[in-house]
Amino acid sequence: MSTVISIIITLIILGVLLWAARKLIALIPMDPWLKQVIDVIILVAVVLAIVFYVIIPLLTMVAGGIHLPSLR
Repeated sequence: MSTVISIIITLIILGVLLWAARKLIALIPMDPWLKQVIDVIILVAVVLAIVFYVIIPLLTMVAGGIHLPSLR
């Protein structure tokens, strides 16, 4: 149950961070294409965080301990 709560908290925090970053980018005077590039980079970072902190733990909960290969 605590994993589900931590997943919900993680999604809320990532959503607020994404919203705040987009609002701050809109305030910075720069070329529109550069704003779009920065926005895409931030979006990719948030999606990767969701994959590693939400989707993979959810899959391990459902599947009962899938062992992911390590880089060692």
